[in-house]
Amino acid sequence: MTRHPLLPTTLPSDAQRRLFCFPHAGGGAAAFYRWSRYLPNDVALVPLRLPGREDRLGETPYADLAQLADDAAEAVASLAPLPSLFVGHSLGGYVALEVTKRLLDTSHVPSKLIVAACGAPRGGRSKSPIGQLDDDAFVDAVATRYDGIPDLVRQSPELLAMVLPALRADIQMIESYDYQPTTPLPIDILALGGTDDGGVSPHRLNEWRNFTGGSFQMRLFPGGHFFLHPAPRREAAAGAARPAPLSLICDQLPASEGTA
Repeated sequence: MTRHPLLPTTLPSDAQRRLFCFPHAGGGAAAFYRWSRYLPNDVALVPLRLPGREDRLGETPYADLAQLADDAAEAVASLAPLPSLFVGHSLGGYVALEVTKRLLDTSHVPSKLIVAACGAPRGGRSKSPIGQLDDDAFVDAVATRYDGIPDLVRQSPELLAMVLPALRADIQMIESYDYQPTTPLPIDILALGGTDDGGVSPHRLNEWRNFTGGSFQMRLFPGGHFFLHPAPRREAAAGAARPAPLSLICDQLPASEGTA
């Protein structure tokens, strides 16, 4: 059976739990794979492989968040059901929310939704869109708002040409995302943020409490918009210690099937 293209090409056959990861705008699966060494052995890490980046660089990125959510829900449902946790970073928080909504009446609904560096959706289109700016202005705006393009990439026309199409498409998806209010989700929500994230305020994170009929928690960690993925040299400096945000995420993992 051919695996859904949004899923990793290989997954452990003996996993008892799954951690589904939904990338930030312009991001891919690679950042999440750095988590592998910190996860319990029975957990399958399942980051979405989005077109337009990494090993799918030559493919056309998604232009519509609803279509991405439809396809991602189909991908999750293509797997045999296991207890699972959804983690969405920035754009990925909205995708994870929409996928959760599509899976509510199935055996694939996650035990909890974790959103990171992602303000709660309010409906309506962005009041200050940047997705249609020319390349130079777009790069400056993304760097200012999200601190999201490394200097090494900004200084290389070749690297910029590789990352800009997917990043621009993802930003446009965020800006055109017209959230339609529904009844609160029957699952818990945990909202995570960076203390120095100028693009996502604690107030916006706290608004996620209105999206759940279960429990809600909010936690802030040192760092900016990308606190969830510290630079490799910072991670190396921390030694074998599991990064604090990931430690909290691991604490939210559902119990394996058959355990009390």
